Parts: sequence; C-alpha cells; structure tokens
Amino acid sequence: MKLMNEMQYKEIDELLHQISDKETHNQHETWIAKHAAIGGDPKKSHLTHNDLDILDVLLNGEKTVSEVVEAIQITQGGTSRRINHLERLALLEKFHQPKNKKTVYLKLTVAGKQLAKAHMELHKQLQERALAAVAEFSDADIQMVRDFLMKLINSQINF
Repeated sequence: MKLMNEMQYKEIDELLHQISDKETHNQHETWIAKHAAIGGDPKKSHLTHNDLDILDVLLNGEKTVSEVVEAIQITQGGTSRRINHLERLALLEKFHQPKNKKTVYLKLTVAGKQLAKAHMELHKQLQERALAAVAEFSDADIQMVRDFLMKLINSQINF
C-alpha cells in the first residue's frame, strides 16, 4: 500500500481549508447582512452564525435556554450573550411557564421565524449544490472519501 506523500498531504490540507475558508465565510456574512437587516440597516443587526443556529433550533418550537445550549454546543455564557442580543433585535422572546417561574423559555418572534426559515432555505440550496457537484461519484467513492477524512480527523484528535 502506497503512503501519502508530503506534497499530497499539503494539497489535500489546502483543499480542506478551502471548504471553510474566509471567502466562504464572507459569502455567508453577506447573506446574513442581506436577509437580517433590522430596520433596513445590516450593521444594526450584526448576526453571527451562532445567532442563526439559535434561531434554527427554535424554529421547531419553544425551548429552554439549557436545551438551546445543548443543541448548539457553545458555552452557557456565550449562548446567553447571543440570546440577549437576539432578544434586543426582537428576533426571539424570553418567557416563563406559569407553573415554573425559574426556567427561562425561548420562542421566536414573527421576524425570527422568517429569518430562520430563510437561513434553512440557504442551507437547503447549499446542500443541493453540493449534492449536484458530486453526483457523478458512486456510493463506494463517497464512502472512501468519508473514511479517508475520518482517518485524517482522528489523527489530529488523537495527537
């Protein structure tokens, strides 16, 4: 079995970085600014990807803050800051259940639902484009790439 050489490793590493590079990030930020302009001013809203993740989690109905923290996997403090920001922008509301005044619940406002739905549509379109781009590959080809990437990931995790 032939081992991957250093030049191949560097080329693959560069390709993997292009998947989540700055340009892709900038395209996502441009989409956010276009769709999330509060009062027509995109600078006023300044939403992050974590903000959109929170809105996406709440799209299926009300959740507790703890449930949101678990779903998006950022710290409690970071999540609380983002939730407060989203509340100030009137994209979500905090509330308490009548029988439980301690637990804070969250639900989307109409504007929050519209933005979350638009964000989900963006991800749907990106997925469709990705699937079309790799349609010529067989299941075996895709499984081989998946196995290859998992081995690379595990080599970094278990360092």
